[in-house]
Amino acid sequence: MPLSSRDLEVFLESRSVKHRILFHGETYSAEKASRELGISLEQVAKTVVFVNENKEPLIVVVPGGRRVNQDKLAKTLGFRKLRLATEEEVLNHTGYVAGAVPPVGHVKQVLAIVDESLLSKEKVYAGGGAVNATLEISPIDIVRLLNARVMKVP
Repeated sequence: MPLSSRDLEVFLESRSVKHRILFHGETYSAEKASRELGISLEQVAKTVVFVNENKEPLIVVVPGGRRVNQDKLAKTLGFRKLRLATEEEVLNHTGYVAGAVPPVGHVKQVLAIVDESLLSKEKVYAGGGAVNATLEISPIDIVRLLNARVMKVP
């Protein structure tokens, strides 16, 4: 059974993290979330799950309009290859279904990267654990909870 918005809420409350979960129509993309919430694409924090050549997961949190250059990121991190995780891998590594993955509160602690540009925002809007939910959270809390490396993601 996948994790839900309620599981995310419990996780954040247990760590006393200031947040809001907003419910709305279904959104499967950063672009659709931006339109649904009436915010800029740069305020959306997209959580992307990759897998390296050793089948190890990597979580990358970037602005909603950004595409990650997998080859450059792999080289920067010392991997031979990175590929997008399959829906099954996303569920196994995060506990959430693809399209609803929040940046935090996953079933496993894995290597995580947060794009440095997100830290210029007071709050960002990210996956909320369901396709009809969005998490409002400080990007500083995302970095702290993930124990993430902050860098310019290629």
